[in-house]
Amino acid sequence: MKKKIGVNLPPNKLLKKLYDHGVYNVQSKNILHNFIKVKKNSVLVKNNHKFVEYKDFKHIYIICIGKASVDMAETSKKILKNVKKKIKPGIIVVNKENAKNVSGFKTFVTGHPIPNSKGLEASKYLERFLKNSGNDDLVLIFLSGGGSALLPYPVENISLKEKINVNKYLLESGANIKEINTVRKHLSRIKGGNLIKFTYPSKVHCLILSDVIGDDLSSISSGLTSPDQTHFRDAKKILQKYKLWNTIPMNVKSYISSGINNSLLETPKPKNKLFKTVKNTIIGSNNLCIKSINDFCKINGIKSKIWFKNIELDVKDLAKKFYEELKKFKKFTNATVLISGGETTVKIKGSGKGGRNQEFALHFLQIMRSKLPNQNYFLLSAGTDGRDGPTNAAGAIINSNTHNLIKEKKIDLTKELKNNNSYEVLKKINSLVIIKGTNTNVADVQILFIY
Repeated sequence: MKKKIGVNLPPNKLLKKLYDHGVYNVQSKNILHNFIKVKKNSVLVKNNHKFVEYKDFKHIYIICIGKASVDMAETSKKILKNVKKKIKPGIIVVNKENAKNVSGFKTFVTGHPIPNSKGLEASKYLERFLKNSGNDDLVLIFLSGGGSALLPYPVENISLKEKINVNKYLLESGANIKEINTVRKHLSRIKGGNLIKFTYPSKVHCLILSDVIGDDLSSISSGLTSPDQTHFRDAKKILQKYKLWNTIPMNVKSYISSGINNSLLETPKPKNKLFKTVKNTIIGSNNLCIKSINDFCKINGIKSKIWFKNIELDVKDLAKKFYEELKKFKKFTNATVLISGGETTVKIKGSGKGGRNQEFALHFLQIMRSKLPNQNYFLLSAGTDGRDGPTNAAGAIINSNTHNLIKEKKIDLTKELKNNNSYEVLKKINSLVIIKGTNTNVADVQILFIY
């Protein structure tokens, strides 16, 4: 009889095992072969549970964008090696940490989470490269998290520095990823479906690792290959909502105001002819990640439940939500794993170091200590890309005894949280999750073990 994995592991190691399993199942090197197949002179790509066959093409253009782009390039290269059509030299656009040269690909290492001039250079090169494609060509685009920052291409009237400043303000404001992307798309020559202007009328199939909650195609990497349903007026409302309208550069205000009154400046919409030759397929997502964790638990005899999906809350609100749900249970009769996923936000008011998963863990610790001090638990909250904010940590693992460790170190937790200094707190008590980059990104997971 096959031994069940994880049943007898200490809780902290069990949670890390579950996290690793979830990440494994959204890494392109482990799943891409399920979506692309080669049949003689044809390429078959899965779309809506069926395979689309591409055979009437002259060349294949392969573009890999995002944190998972190196794995996507290496894996797609292996899958397509027997295609007898001419494959053009590919392009990789990736962040520094995940960068690696792949034979047959030109690699651009660009800025993330803050865009830089190398990203602008990559965007301009991509435009020139794709404009060589024609009606009888197939363009395969492999897209993963981080594409919005990695490929900046501001409209003519806005400088890269101005666009970077707007991006920075939005990241610090507490705006969610969909709101940030709405603004980004309306300041870009490449986002919001504008990339397809470079490929039309070529056949395009984009395979996507989704880092956006709910898998809205128009929000993933700011919708490079998808029609945009948002408008300039939405971008203005978002900037006003977060009190940024009077903070952003004058050129940005002017361009958004012009766009509200000039439909020619708008991003391409769903009925635009550009998208007639375009297909998009989700190959991995946050929901698929947490489902794989739950399935693993069931197979191995671990009591588990998918608790919350598609989380989009401030870290304080999520900590409160977890507590409110837990207090409904008088006592768990059996040890239980509660699995959640999504992407939280943090309002940055201090000058400390941290990330949303680290900060959430400490807020949860505080509320549990105050409201449910007798509940035993372990919590892992981490980013599936292996990075949480501008730190070298993926997130944190805490438990019902962590507060005592903080007390022993004479740390004023309330003060440190006000300063957004979660990283330094967790580092002092050895509660950070530190791993290498995972070459994927489907937002965050929270795994709570109650006993």
